[in-house]
Amino acid sequence: MVKSVIKKTELSPDILTKHIRARKAELEQVLFEKERSLKDAPEGKLRFLRKGKSVQYYHKHDHSVPEGVYLKRKQDSFAAALAQKDYDSKLIYELRAELKALDRMIDEYRPERIDEIYMSLHEFLKPLVFPAMLLEEDYVKRWMSVEYEKKAFEENDSDYYTANGERVRSKSEILIADALSRRNIPYRYEYPIHIPGIGTVHPDFICLNVRKRKEYIWEHNGMMSDSDYADYAIKKIKMYTQDVYYPGENLILSFETTSHPLSSRIIEDNINKSLL
Repeated sequence: MVKSVIKKTELSPDILTKHIRARKAELEQVLFEKERSLKDAPEGKLRFLRKGKSVQYYHKHDHSVPEGVYLKRKQDSFAAALAQKDYDSKLIYELRAELKALDRMIDEYRPERIDEIYMSLHEFLKPLVFPAMLLEEDYVKRWMSVEYEKKAFEENDSDYYTANGERVRSKSEILIADALSRRNIPYRYEYPIHIPGIGTVHPDFICLNVRKRKEYIWEHNGMMSDSDYADYAIKKIKMYTQDVYYPGENLILSFETTSHPLSSRIIEDNINKSLL
């Protein structure tokens, strides 16, 4: 039997609701401004007539003059006000219609109901059912349960351990790993990935944005004062961007030199911007 799974996109339910409310607030502001300006708009309508390569404008207000009163060039601003009035009237109609639709969507949109179906099952039945969308806790457990072989440490490598007892290669990696753990960001240390044309590489960290269910590579370049290391770091960044990893999208880059060590503020900024 094929098991169908609803994939969670970057626009997750909470973010989708946030976007809807932001759109609603934006439209409400425009509606308020247009309704206010419409009160000050001149009476009547604008009629235009093409004359060769030129256009003539007429003010339709008096029913006794159905074709309207011709507007001279010096009255162009008045013609513009009538045209704006016509546009604003049509816009207000559509704004009200969209706001009603958004209100209905906010009222009727209940994404939690999908999870509630599975949660409401008897405990004896849950093991027999494959849910269409994994609950967040189950998704994280499955992501963390992947087994892999890390890069080996050389005999003379320094001993650096995180608060959780995981061995890493530098003090800065301790800072990153401990910060991720404190913020409950799931990660894999030196998880192997394959890049076409390059082969297998081991990024420092692969982190999971749980809300988006999206993976981010985090490469820390910790010896940028060393020219050879810096050259290699640039080559490595190019290597990532030649595939599907881009800074600001799914690649986090941090740097330090002898005179500019990695700060906790930079680590927290990267976490806040990409992983929460």
